[in-house]
Amino acid sequence: MAASTFRKLGGVALITGTIQSLISLGAGSGMGRACALNFARAGCKLVLTDVNEAGLDQTIKETRADKDKDRDVVKAVIDIKNLKVGALEELIESIPRKFGRLDYAVNAAAILGRFNPLGDEPLDRIEEVLAVNLTAQIAANRAQIKAMLHPKEPLSVRLPSHPSMDKEEKDRRNAKAKTFKGSIVNFASVCGLKSFPGVVGSYTVSKHGLVGLTRALATQYAHLGIRTNAVCPGYISTPLLWNDLPGVESQMQFIPQGRFGEVEDVADVVSFLCSEEAAYINGSALVVDGALSI
Repeated sequence: MAASTFRKLGGVALITGTIQSLISLGAGSGMGRACALNFARAGCKLVLTDVNEAGLDQTIKETRADKDKDRDVVKAVIDIKNLKVGALEELIESIPRKFGRLDYAVNAAAILGRFNPLGDEPLDRIEEVLAVNLTAQIAANRAQIKAMLHPKEPLSVRLPSHPSMDKEEKDRRNAKAKTFKGSIVNFASVCGLKSFPGVVGSYTVSKHGLVGLTRALATQYAHLGIRTNAVCPGYISTPLLWNDLPGVESQMQFIPQGRFGEVEDVADVVSFLCSEEAAYINGSALVVDGALSI
């Protein structure tokens, strides 16, 4: 478990997602819900999006944000695949107007293509996959950067302090923490770093592009205090993994760690990447796959 998972982060966290395929990553279930729980435990206000309203309501219930008068939560039932041009950006731009800030953004929307060779995959389906998995993510990341650069005070809960720290170390750590403007975490995949036989070609192409987007933004906005990283999960145990991938149990033999990942295995890495412990991690594509892709 990441050391920072249950420490306070404060601020405002956005989790975007959609459920229109085998991939279930939004705030309404699976890894997205696990991220929302971690951010709630870390004292963050939440902006949660998904196409599944019932799932969003359950996530809010589990975070107890609906019972905590001191914590605001906004839910937006959206399907990125069917959003009008500019609608996603408008949603993100509204966050500083409501909360005065945006500090963390987790981009988890994804769809799959068809399970056939890339040369046989219909071009219109390839374009749809790229539109959701890459173009929409470019738009989201750009809007999130603008929202994170909205004038705001440093988050006091992020300032490190411990009785064992001498003044020099404390001053050094606090000086770094005060430069923080935001952390973006994009959900790529092990398919963003490696191509696997039998995996949908357009999905692999789109996730490689998302890793490229992450690295481009990291180099271009690091000097402004924004860090952009990607997580690259392997097989993670979610209902859709078991329900929509028949025979997936056979893949266990290829995982050196001997198990499928749990949703908190990924969510804890996201929390870590948003914390001060990860202050010098920028532009990374962090693999969370039990050594599957080695």
